[in-house]
Amino acid sequence: MVPWMIAIGISVAALIVTAASRPGNVSMAYTHLGIAACMAIFFALDGIRRTLALESEGHSKSEAVAEAIRSIGLVWIWAALVIAVTYSTGVLVWKEWLGHFIGMVAGALLCLGVASNLKSSAAAGTDDHTMISVSRILLLAQLVSMLVVIVGFLLDGQMKRFLVERYTDWPAKHVIFFGAIAVAALSGTGLKMLPKSK
Repeated sequence: MVPWMIAIGISVAALIVTAASRPGNVSMAYTHLGIAACMAIFFALDGIRRTLALESEGHSKSEAVAEAIRSIGLVWIWAALVIAVTYSTGVLVWKEWLGHFIGMVAGALLCLGVASNLKSSAAAGTDDHTMISVSRILLLAQLVSMLVVIVGFLLDGQMKRFLVERYTDWPAKHVIFFGAIAVAALSGTGLKMLPKSK
């Protein structure tokens, strides 16, 4: 948890500074994009590493899946924080930020709640098959929706908006796009490890 909290804190600050420095300086937007991409790679690789490590160490599949889902929840928290600080403090103005923020917080709470229940049942030495089924639906829904977001952003040119200074939603687009990549990777990993529900 400590490396994730440090990474989230540093990256949020860096993303806010680069977003605020964008006017008249497109290189700051490229820097913002690079930071968001690096964070997504870190979240995905470290979350997958932790998930695989639990399984290789002999922990139950439910506990490994719980780690993948918990990691997804932390990605949602990171994205929500970046968007909230960027737009609620007046760094940039974007009318739609609050809806995205609420959705991300809801996603984080759902993931952390499911992960906690899975981990509790694993600690008790049993598999909660209801929670396993819920986890399967949650992971599959996120995998499919994130792939749709990724493809949609690429086809619609959303990742080029930072090149036009009058657009103010580009920091959110960076975070959503790269966050979606991390969530998709973690969701796929979790799905592969799910025990069969009865």
